[in-house]
Amino acid sequence: MDYSRTVSIAVTLAAVLAAHGPSAMAQDYKGKTLNMIVASNAGGGTDRIGRLFGLYLEKHLPGNPKIVYRNFGAGGGKIRAANYFALQAKNDGYTLMQTDSSVAQPHIVRRKVSKFDPTKFEPIGGFNAGGSVVFIRKGHLKRLTGKGDPVIVGATSGSRSWQAMLVWGKEYLGWNLKWIPGYKGTRSMMKALRQGEIDVMATASSKRVDGLLKDGVIEIVAQEGIGFGGDYKARAAYPDAPVFPAMLEKAKLSKLAWEGYNSWIGASQVDKWLTLPAGTPKAHVAAYRKAFDSVVADKAFIKLLHKSFSKDAVIINGARVAELVAAIQSVSDEAIAHAGALRKKFELSSR
Repeated sequence: MDYSRTVSIAVTLAAVLAAHGPSAMAQDYKGKTLNMIVASNAGGGTDRIGRLFGLYLEKHLPGNPKIVYRNFGAGGGKIRAANYFALQAKNDGYTLMQTDSSVAQPHIVRRKVSKFDPTKFEPIGGFNAGGSVVFIRKGHLKRLTGKGDPVIVGATSGSRSWQAMLVWGKEYLGWNLKWIPGYKGTRSMMKALRQGEIDVMATASSKRVDGLLKDGVIEIVAQEGIGFGGDYKARAAYPDAPVFPAMLEKAKLSKLAWEGYNSWIGASQVDKWLTLPAGTPKAHVAAYRKAFDSVVADKAFIKLLHKSFSKDAVIINGARVAELVAAIQSVSDEAIAHAGALRKKFELSSR
């Protein structure tokens, strides 16, 4: 045996490992505690999906680590969470973030207050509920396209991606709408809709939509569809509901109008997504993405995902999330300005 050659190989290997640090070796999280930043109030949809995924991530990551959660709630919580994640979170492989489409919204990312670039994050994977569904209280559909009293839209702000359908519906399809902003979230708007305070809203939650349909409260107007930049498809749960981009095609929008629409609603295609900070060692990224694949192959997880999130849930792997985020951020300033002008026209705050 050529011992000098063996020693030389060993020394070279040691040097390579030393140069790349622990990330060059197989990851084992035994005895580790992971920190999950949640860009949402506790109990919200983003929080629920993060904690559900976290429960199974503990099971499928090597070494079965424990996860602790830190919620960033109201008052610009999503931006604060993303800023903290970008500027202060350690990229040592033990910190991750559960966030949603807001952190991928170009008009939010390009604000001065936003100190993060989502294209530099290292996505683990994501879950799309199937696209938002716009619905109206029964008996009010004729008013939507009529000239009488406008139907009332509930709103938290103009940053919600589904609002793009209603804004474009009013501007380009002649929908008779008026916005009442100030609601705290989907739950409060659902209550307002049932009580007749508002007439129109949207959600991607099939559980909420099906509950309203079962109770005879609503009828569906349109759905966002699954896809980005074209070729949108209907959700399996609502195959006969009109796909909104197909409705817009009849209005023969300008290129700028289409780009403006996609600049606003496009981020919803990533929906709920998990990510590691920029600069996280590649071996950690690979370990988390492999664990994501294991989690979504776990039948118990999928059963709970369909029950608590959406029966039409679309699973998106980390590489695809990264592609979508990059594509969404590539929209022009002119497209963002067009969407912003319509928000201003209809008195919808983007905050």
